[in-house]
Amino acid sequence: MSSRFLPARMSALPWTWITRIVTGLMIAAVVVLLFNLARRLDWMQVLRSAGEIGTPTIAAAMGLAVLGHLVYTTFDLLAKRYAGTPLPMWKVTGIAALSYAMNLNLGVLVGGVAIRLRLYHRLGVRASTAARVVAFSTLTNWIGYGWLAGVVFMADAMPLPGAWDVGSTVIQLTGLAMVAGVLIYLGGCAFSRRRIWTLRGHRLELPPLRLALAQCGLAAVSWMAMGSIIYVLLKGEVAYAAVLGILLFCSIAALIAHIPGGLGVNEAIFVGALSGTLPAHQVLAAVLMYRILYCVVPLALAVPAYLLIEARLRR
Repeated sequence: MSSRFLPARMSALPWTWITRIVTGLMIAAVVVLLFNLARRLDWMQVLRSAGEIGTPTIAAAMGLAVLGHLVYTTFDLLAKRYAGTPLPMWKVTGIAALSYAMNLNLGVLVGGVAIRLRLYHRLGVRASTAARVVAFSTLTNWIGYGWLAGVVFMADAMPLPGAWDVGSTVIQLTGLAMVAGVLIYLGGCAFSRRRIWTLRGHRLELPPLRLALAQCGLAAVSWMAMGSIIYVLLKGEVAYAAVLGILLFCSIAALIAHIPGGLGVNEAIFVGALSGTLPAHQVLAAVLMYRILYCVVPLALAVPAYLLIEARLRR
């Protein structure tokens, strides 16, 4: 029987089960990696390795972390131009900084969407406009991810743990598909006469090409800054392309597994991927330091700032 004669819910069942199976497999792989990691690690060595990173290295990594967060705030500035948000630039930047810090630790729905929408609403922005800002900012992040990860994956520059190694051909074809998707988007922005599209019930208005190119460039810089932090903390003992590739792979794995901030995912995959290059305790120390500098410290600053803003807006 044709699917058009079936209820929409029944037609969607195969995709629902596929999603659940992929998510379950991803979580299982993470659990196995974490179990193996916890079983064979000497945590005192991890602490010693963290202490041996050195103040100049940590300072450089912290500078890159600040750069990464600052670049991310420009996504909302692009979205302000796209959606016509009436707020001044400094308020838009502040909202983006707060929501990003929470997004990294609490997940997309809480930090990236709910808190951002709430702050825009509390500052008088219409719900529809705020939604366009959030959607465009999110799209910016993943457009940049798509072309950068696509190039890195096509270059086959990253090692993967044995359980995750699906083969060079699959990785390269995935990268090619990512780059093709971004090129289709840019082509639509440049040449499409139809500027408004509807995708699964969501209205999408194509931005001008110049704005789309800014999306690609700024988001790529943001992701590259994140990779640079771990590269610096590993003291350049692993090729930058390999570090960046592993980080990009970790991000999509965490997204599929619905694990906020890739907690445990980054650590397990990095240690597994670099097991033949560096000692596990050195790799884990670097990735944990990255998490502290890029995720935990910004969250520690964002939470009191958010509470202060909420208190002032209630007056």
